[in-house]
Formats: sequence, C-alpha cells, structure tokens
Amino acid sequence: MKWRLGVTVAVLGIGLAGCGSGSGGNKPTARAGAAAAVSLAQNAAQGPILVDGQGRTLYLFEKDNGTTSACTGACASVWPAATATGTPGAGSGVDGSALATAAGQVPDQVTYHGHLLYRYSGDTAPGDVKGVGIPNWYPVNASGAKVDKADDEKGGTNTTYGSGY
Repeated sequence: MKWRLGVTVAVLGIGLAGCGSGSGGNKPTARAGAAAAVSLAQNAAQGPILVDGQGRTLYLFEKDNGTTSACTGACASVWPAATATGTPGAGSGVDGSALATAAGQVPDQVTYHGHLLYRYSGDTAPGDVKGVGIPNWYPVNASGAKVDKADDEKGGTNTTYGSGY
C-alpha cells in the first residue's frame, strides 16, 4: 500500500514539474525548424502578410510591451509563439535586418521590427487568417505594421507600433 502512495506521489511530482510557474506562466517550447523562415505571402482577404516557413500566418499582439509577451498561460496555448532554431531566415519580401529573436521569451521567439510574432491555433492550413477579428491580434505586413482591414475600411491606416504601445 505504501509503495502505491509513493508511486502516485512521484508521478504527480513529475507531472507538476512540467507546469512550472515561472514569471510568464506556461509557454510553449520551441520546435526545431518552426518559423525558421519568414516570408511575405499574398493573402486574398488581407493582402501581403508575413507567414512562417509552413505558410502559416504570423500575428502581432497589441498588448505586448516591446519584446515582453502579454500572452501567457492559456493564451499561449491558443496563440503559440513563432519560434526559430537559431537566427530566423528572411524569405521573399521580408527585411532580414528586421528579423531577430527575443531574449528571455519563449526560447528563440521570432521578432519582426521589434514585434513578437505568434501563430493562431485556429489557422490549420497555409493561408488561413482565422485570427483576424480577435481583439488585439493582427497579421503583420512587410513594414512591421499591423494589417487591419476593418480600420482601412473606416478610413484609418495601418499603424507601425513602437515600444510605447
């Protein structure tokens, strides 16, 4: 009986160890090759937007503070960080000097013009933009600005955010 209790405690301890509480909450881990290249792709609904090496739309989150992610815990499960092994590569239409990775974030989280980049878990195929319309999340254009077609239709313009947003 005591051995069962010991095994149960050990199993629970191992399971809980994977749920570390670090300062940013649970975050996905880097996957080899994920977002290893960032390119510009023409999207029928959004125009030219950034995509990862698998053709998946890349988004910025307006609530981030520079390269400090505001997307933690459950948010990070829905909006996983775009990651790269090493320095991300610039594909067609992308300014390679604007690509980097953020120190202290999800290992090797990709940034573009200072924005942390994410994928949306609801985008299941290359070219999907199902994250559009979710408050504070936007695809990114080649200059690092959010792509907001609703704002464009109201006469607004895309905005490139600095570190103070």
